[in-house]
Amino acid sequence: MRPIVLLDGGLGQEIYRRARGVSSPLWSVAVMREQPEVVKAVHVDFIRAGARTLSLNTYAATPTRLRKQGLLEQMPAIHQRAFRLLEEAIEITGADVDVAGCLPPLAASYQGQPDRSFDDLSEEYTELVRVQAAADVFLAETMTNSLEARAASAAARALGKPFGVAFRIEADGRLRSGENLAEAISAVKYYAPSAVMLNCCEPELLSAAMPELAGLYPSVGGYANAFESVEAVAGGSLVDALEARTDVSPEAYVEHVRRWLADGAAVVGGCCEITPAHISAIASALAGEYELVRFSQLGQ
Repeated sequence: MRPIVLLDGGLGQEIYRRARGVSSPLWSVAVMREQPEVVKAVHVDFIRAGARTLSLNTYAATPTRLRKQGLLEQMPAIHQRAFRLLEEAIEITGADVDVAGCLPPLAASYQGQPDRSFDDLSEEYTELVRVQAAADVFLAETMTNSLEARAASAAARALGKPFGVAFRIEADGRLRSGENLAEAISAVKYYAPSAVMLNCCEPELLSAAMPELAGLYPSVGGYANAFESVEAVAGGSLVDALEARTDVSPEAYVEHVRRWLADGAAVVGGCCEITPAHISAIASALAGEYELVRFSQLGQ
């Protein structure tokens, strides 16, 4: 059977949605500090749904974001807690899964080209890789410009572990920076990521772009979101302002995933508002047709 990597779903949004009385620019990281049991429960649910690679809950725990909230000195402890909660979830389930370190946009999601140098960005991503060095693999995700994507790739490659890069595209098929897919992939190809993917965009956009993506890189994939729109967050609002689409049911999402696979995807999963129920539906639908594997097994 053809091996397919199955990631988890929208970890941060699922945690934030389940939390009680938490509203913070640090999103699911704030929940982890106040209600760690919620984070562990979400990990457990994604593992039991069938995910083979689970992301650490560290998307908002970048040096830039933590410094802004006066929490930079707590960064090692925050990442250690993220590891501990995921490891406890793995122990509960007894699953054989990969732990994925998270390399997100450093300041905020859905922005354009940052006004920073490559060396400056690389230094920060190197620090993120250092505090997540125990991870099995790394995912640089929701990349909206080639500069951050290159810096994240350089940091991940230096550690020597498998890593993937996932770009977010807009309605015109370009990154928020204005770069097209070919330009974005060309920027990271030197670092030889295990896969180049699309994430955190509408499933319809991902479906439309997958054939092109598959023609640009040997191993590709995608994991979409189910938001009505992300423009509120792009403009500076908290994720509290985001609304989920009602038409992206688990069954509807599976049909998109099947299309991505038919067009050449080797990595699938979900982003924001893609729940354990969605991942379970994918795992059930693909059972018997594909071998579901961990990200570290890609290409083996």
